[in-house]
Amino acid sequence: MEHITFSASMEVVPELTERCDRCGAAAKLTCVLAGGGLAFCGHHANLHAETILRSAVTVQVVTDFAWRGASATSVSTVDDWQIADRGRPNRPYRNETH
Repeated sequence: MEHITFSASMEVVPELTERCDRCGAAAKLTCVLAGGGLAFCGHHANLHAETILRSAVTVQVVTDFAWRGASATSVSTVDDWQIADRGRPNRPYRNETH
């Protein structure tokens, strides 16, 4: 069986207007999945960090939020462009299989 690995892109934003889909608290993280988007408060974002990293296509995190999944994802800002780097060596690129 072939496995294709995709990496989520991460963007740091100054604020989010969404509410947590689980508890209704202010969202600290939003993500886009293959089937749609979800918003998470800080507690639920940290609780589900591994699943978010595995499933998300894109992730937006509020600037002052210390997300547990951020240690697996590094984000740099260059001239106001967000550049995502998963920071995991030996991971296949989008079109590679293993």
